[in-house]
Amino acid sequence: MIKIKGMNGNLVFIFGQGGFEDYLSFLEEKLSANKQLFSASRAVFKGEGLKKLSHFQIASLQELCLRFGMIMNNSEVTVNKGASKDMVIYRNLRSGQKLRSEGSVIIWGDVHESAEILAAGDIIVLGKLDGIAHAGCYGDMSRLIFALSLSPGQIRIGDRLSRSPEDADKSPHPEIAFWDGENICIKAYSSRSGLRG
Repeated sequence: MIKIKGMNGNLVFIFGQGGFEDYLSFLEEKLSANKQLFSASRAVFKGEGLKKLSHFQIASLQELCLRFGMIMNNSEVTVNKGASKDMVIYRNLRSGQKLRSEGSVIIWGDVHESAEILAAGDIIVLGKLDGIAHAGCYGDMSRLIFALSLSPGQIRIGDRLSRSPEDADKSPHPEIAFWDGENICIKAYSSRSGLRG
């Protein structure tokens, strides 16, 4: 059903034959029985079994790993004959939790203070971003960070770093952070002006 192997500093979860409910109960049992072993371990999802799951089901399995303190690396999920490295998370990212993706990350929820997101692509938070966000972590300066409420402790784009001033006013509007060639800019997002308008 699911084989777990140590590989290159990661715990690789290889999904074989089975369905979503089987995978969920298997992981709950394994993670509950070995909480200390799995906490702070980096998890990677692989295997043919992932192809039969929806994005929502995969996100639910990722969330389970996060609840046990694991750090999610990319999942190799095949959708429409192409490999998708993007991650979609349908919950809040609590303080102390870390998330890593080889693609972009979309969070349907809040990112609490001291939570961390590290992404090779863009970071989109459909909620409040209070934690640490690093988009374009392999040096891609064209990446961006978007949040409905943007008040991070620290943001990075590529190899550049910016911190929020302690007395910064909270904007009532969605905001977007991007590299303009000289600085990390934070602007109110408008569908009319586009991403970097």
